[in-house]
Amino acid sequence: MNKEMIDVLKQEEKHRKQHPYWVWESIQSIPEMLAQCWNEDVRQDIESVIQECKNREIERLVFLGRGSSYFAALSAKPFIQKITHLPVACYVSNVFEAYPYDKCDEKTAVFFNSHSGKSEGDLRIVELVKSLGAYTVGVTDIADSSLAEAVDQLLIGPGGSKVELPATRTYATAIYRTLLFALAFGKALGVAQDVDEYETALKDLPEKMRKFVPAFEEQAPEIVSILKDCKSLIVVGSGPNFGNAEEAGMAFNQSSGIPTISYEMENYIHGPIQALNDQTGVILIATPSPLQGRMFSLASAAKTIGAKVVLITSVDSRDIPETDGLVSLPAGIPDLFSPVASMIPLWQIGYHFGLLGNGSHPDRLSMDKEEFKAAFTHLMKSDKWVSMR
Repeated sequence: MNKEMIDVLKQEEKHRKQHPYWVWESIQSIPEMLAQCWNEDVRQDIESVIQECKNREIERLVFLGRGSSYFAALSAKPFIQKITHLPVACYVSNVFEAYPYDKCDEKTAVFFNSHSGKSEGDLRIVELVKSLGAYTVGVTDIADSSLAEAVDQLLIGPGGSKVELPATRTYATAIYRTLLFALAFGKALGVAQDVDEYETALKDLPEKMRKFVPAFEEQAPEIVSILKDCKSLIVVGSGPNFGNAEEAGMAFNQSSGIPTISYEMENYIHGPIQALNDQTGVILIATPSPLQGRMFSLASAAKTIGAKVVLITSVDSRDIPETDGLVSLPAGIPDLFSPVASMIPLWQIGYHFGLLGNGSHPDRLSMDKEEFKAAFTHLMKSDKWVSMR
C-alpha cells in the first residue's frame, strides 16, 4: 500500500460515519485524563505558575475564553475565589479586549483558556495584557500552539489535540487542573482552609467518574427517550454549575436538533418560566449545594406545569422531588468541584441525542456543509474549524 492510499485511509478514519465517534471516545477518556492531571509534568507547571505569582505578588486573577473555554472558567471561579481569597474575574476574550479590566496591571495574572490554542485574536490580547504589565498563563492542551508560544507560562493538559470539534475531555481537564492550581496557590499563600479535605476530594474524583461513566452509558438513551419529542429544551444551573448549564445548552443545540436555551436558576424563575409548557423539556443541575433546595422547588414547579423534567443530582441527595428522569452522580463530591462531574452525563445525553441523526454530526457539527463553510469565512480563520489537528 503506497503513502497516498495510507493518507486517504487515515483521513477517512478521522471522518467517522457511525458510532463510536471520536467525541464518544473523548468522553469515555475523561476519568483517565483527570487522573493524568496528577502527573509530575502537570504538577511542575502548577508549581511554576504559583512561584511566579508569588514573586510578582499577584493580587488578582483574570480568566479569558470563548464558548466552552469561557464556560470552564465560570465553573472554576467560585472555588478559586474561596480558596485563594483573591478577586477573580471572567471575561469573553474579545469583550475583554474591547473593554479591558481597568485594574489589569503588574499585580494581575491573566489566564487564557483555549482548547485549540489558536483562537483568533488571542495573541493580540496576550500582547495587550503584557503591555499592561500582567503575567500571562495559557490553559490549553496544545503545547506547540501559537498561544503556548506567546504566554509567559503554561498549564498544559493531558491528551493533546482532539480530532472532534466539540470540547469534552479538554473542558473537564481545564476545570480540574485549574482547581488543582487554585488549591495549591491558596495553600502557598497561607490562606486556604480545609486543604486536606479538598485535596482528598480532588484525588478521589477520577476514580468515582471512572465507575460512573460506563454505568451511565446504559441510562443515557433512556433520558434521551424522555426528551426527544419535546419542542424545546431548557437547561438550568446556578453557582458553580451555571457554566455547565451554558455548556450543556450549546451541546444540546448541536446534537439534538431541538432548540435549547440555558439559564441561571433565579433568573429563569423571575421571568422566562412564564413561557414554560408541556412541550418543553427542563434539565436541572441540582447537585448538593446551598441552592439545591431551591432547584428542587423549581423542578416541582416545572413538573406541575407539565414539562418533562430531568434532574442531575447525586446519590446522597435527600428529599428529591418527582421527576421524569433522574441522574445520580457519585456521593461525596463537594459543591465547588461538582462541575467536573455534572457535565459528563450531560455530554453523554447529548451524544446519544446525536445518534438519532436529528442534530449536527457528532464530531464535525455542521462544518462539512457548504453553507457553513461559506458562512464561517466571515467569522474565523479556516484552520480553527477545518483542521483535524
